Amino acid sequence: MKLPRILLTGTSSRAGKTVISIGLMRALSKRGYKVQPYKIGPDFIDPGFHYFATGQVSRNLDGYIMSPENLLETFQRNFRNADIAIIEGTMGLYDSHNAIDQKGSTAEASKILRSPVILIANVERIARTAAALVLGYKVFDKDVDIQGVILNRVGSERHASKVHAAVEKLAGMRVVGVVPRDTNILIPERHLGLVPAHEKKNIEDLFNHLADIVEEHIDVEGIIEIAEKAPELEEVDENEIFHPPKKFDVTVGVVKDAAFNFYYQDVIDALDAASKGVRYINAINDGSLPDVDALYIGGGFPEVFASELEKNSSLREDIREFCEDGRPVYAECGGLMYLGERLITPRGKYEMVGFLPLDTKMMQRFQALGYARRVALRDSPIARKGDVLLGHEFHYSKVKLKNKVDYAFKTARGKGVDGAHDGVMKKNTVAGYLHFHVLAYPKMVENFLGVAERIKKE
Repeated sequence: MKLPRILLTGTSSRAGKTVISIGLMRALSKRGYKVQPYKIGPDFIDPGFHYFATGQVSRNLDGYIMSPENLLETFQRNFRNADIAIIEGTMGLYDSHNAIDQKGSTAEASKILRSPVILIANVERIARTAAALVLGYKVFDKDVDIQGVILNRVGSERHASKVHAAVEKLAGMRVVGVVPRDTNILIPERHLGLVPAHEKKNIEDLFNHLADIVEEHIDVEGIIEIAEKAPELEEVDENEIFHPPKKFDVTVGVVKDAAFNFYYQDVIDALDAASKGVRYINAINDGSLPDVDALYIGGGFPEVFASELEKNSSLREDIREFCEDGRPVYAECGGLMYLGERLITPRGKYEMVGFLPLDTKMMQRFQALGYARRVALRDSPIARKGDVLLGHEFHYSKVKLKNKVDYAFKTARGKGVDGAHDGVMKKNTVAGYLHFHVLAYPKMVENFLGVAERIKKE
């Protein structure tokens, strides 16, 4: 298969790969290309920006959570009729789930995808040293196909000239862009990372500005040429989970709005494919719960919209009754916070759904960040006892339990709710801090929808 593609990675986090990736995506879109975006690793915020830059849903490619076969299948399945794929890396090129092996790294993904790589190097306050920096990335793993480098945050024309010459002559690396330091192109940050794209005012102006910077300072034609020359990939069969032999006679409600928008799209796609369909619910604006048989509440920023969520008491009551009736509910992170009794923030205390006997409090420091592994302690609507689920945790909140609870999972990696357990379980509701990916445990779909169908028929 001929799939033009390029992977943009950084020498480190904050090297500028997100703003340059967004700018390149928008620049290519303005040129008339259908751009399919991807993000390496467990990230929900950057894919939101990708969507606004291209109009296409961005997909996560994660070598820790996915097998190499599933990673490649996810890439091919979602390329569809695109003209070019832009893949944004995570952290630094070689950073992975631990200090030694490559699992989960951008480098690993580049080799699975056989994708040419453009390295984005932050050269602020260095000149000749940039050659040593780039050369190190070039020789560390020669199976990574670094085809060029973008020198980011140069301070002056003289600085740009010196760094450009050093990298090309001493490191033997093609320079495909030299981007000046410009505080006007920084995207503001929030405690969980970049501000979600749907909240950013004047987002179109910002992205168009980024596209103009890319067109002015980066060799877009050269990058297109590199992408077009990417090796052909052997076609793989689509995962059966997205074309299941059986459909369950149920409808799945997915709470998705400004407060809850952290989802792996593949999870929603798999639930949609195996059911009568997905119905989206807005926890801020919808006054009642639609006719659904199962409910999925993802993560997000409920603390930012706590007042609005509290005011929508009619929907909160509907969801509480849904849980009390024993219909299956799966909630992740922000969803866990929403199903509790109160959400405590620096601005005040807010009433939530009130089904689970817990409060959540926003803290000043990270409570968990990184890959997570869960082992099922008992059968639940999500998993069977002994099954393993993979995903990640990313939150500032802390759970305060009101009384003893049952847990669906023990934490083999990560912190969960209390350091040893995750997935507070009550009736057929499971709510925890794990952001789960369906390709790491496809049986979740059959388990979840099967419980919903059984209860519907009772």
